[in-house]
Amino acid sequence: MSEEKKLPLSEHFLALRRVFLISLIAVFAASILCYGFLREPIMSLVTGPIAQYGIQLKFTNVAEAFMAYMKISILAGVILASPIVLWQVLKFVLPGLYQNERRVFLTLLFWMVLLFVLGVCFGYFVVLKVALKALLFNFSGEFDPFITVANYLSFVWKFLLPFGVVFEIPLLVFFLTKLELVTPMTLVKYRRYVIVVIVIIAGVFSPPDVVSQALLALPMYVLYEASILLSKRVYRAKQRKAQQTDDEER
Repeated sequence: MSEEKKLPLSEHFLALRRVFLISLIAVFAASILCYGFLREPIMSLVTGPIAQYGIQLKFTNVAEAFMAYMKISILAGVILASPIVLWQVLKFVLPGLYQNERRVFLTLLFWMVLLFVLGVCFGYFVVLKVALKALLFNFSGEFDPFITVANYLSFVWKFLLPFGVVFEIPLLVFFLTKLELVTPMTLVKYRRYVIVVIVIIAGVFSPPDVVSQALLALPMYVLYEASILLSKRVYRAKQRKAQQTDDEER
């Protein structure tokens, strides 16, 4: 057992407070930096998918544009400061883990971050443009769009965040299979019920329109099918290892 585990509880609280304060200062400083020097490039990046259709965002109250810049600056600040925050968290957590636990934790953390980023990038570069085109032109009838910057940013946030979350499905299934809590046979058996759950999740966590919900539900189903294949590989590997162990014991 590591020395960190023998520290009194008060020391752990002091260390946790230090992690929180340093992380908060890092996010605050990064947000100020983003607002002061990067707010226009960041806003151009966020509004790029709708700007390519020639739509100019509006604002309907005095503070709306300012608040929009503040929100994207804070979000960008969190992303910019995330290495510092992550390092502080690791410094707090890792000393209390055994060597094998550290390896599992770091592996899990790496894949969680990678899959979340891939999900958000997939939603932004692939799906968002399709959704905007369908909603603004294919299903808008004879109406002309009048979209405020606050409404657009809210839509993008609600649209992209679920993609980051659902891309964690294969990782979740991988560990559940490793822990023998699920098997590929179980995943196949309950596929029809999972489809219903996927539709419900897409309806709850995506913007309230059929197009966005369908564009979220389809990748979720594809990821579920990919998770079944991954689960089969993990399950077979565990069976082979168990068989080898039995053969060696004989």
